[in-house]
Amino acid sequence: MIELLIVDDHPVVLDGTKTLLQDLANVHIETEQDGQSVLSLMDTKTFQLYLIDINMKPTNGVQLSQMIKKKQPEALILLYTGYELADYYELLVEKKVDGLLSKLATKEQVIQTIQATLRGEILLPADFLDFIQRRSHRPEAQQEVLLSDKEQEILQYVAQGFTNKAIASNLGVTQRTVENYLSKLFVKLHVESRAEAVIVAKENAWID
Repeated sequence: MIELLIVDDHPVVLDGTKTLLQDLANVHIETEQDGQSVLSLMDTKTFQLYLIDINMKPTNGVQLSQMIKKKQPEALILLYTGYELADYYELLVEKKVDGLLSKLATKEQVIQTIQATLRGEILLPADFLDFIQRRSHRPEAQQEVLLSDKEQEILQYVAQGFTNKAIASNLGVTQRTVENYLSKLFVKLHVESRAEAVIVAKENAWID
């Protein structure tokens, strides 16, 4: 029996995802809403596969995945999101996660992706090949990170100590949008926290 843990801080989405996967054979499913609770749960139970929402708080899915991998290197991790999967392809290349899923995927696509992951395979959209091609043809000297004006603005607010809620209010967007920007920035900057992101941003003179 495969032990699968679904992690999402939205109860409705969590229950819906569990229901969606009830047809998986030989898989026992448990759920958890809090990232830190996952780490505590791992002390008493072993899961082979983790399906984790990227945009959680206070610990997002990317950060939680790294924590799980440190504690259980052999763990299989699928990240899922309602945003663009392409923003997280770098995580696959660096082998920080074992697969990506869109929340817009069909039930069949979700089940096929999970089954492939359990077999040690990866199912990906066709544009992943475009990403690899661009990456492989990019000169080493040109591999510096490029940030958008919006990303730099958000980093400036982070450096000033603004909360995600306050940043969202200032930008006129939802807090979820800010959290999505930050999770993508963590991947792009190869950092695990707001503090590390600020350090990298200052080193590269993206913010004051």
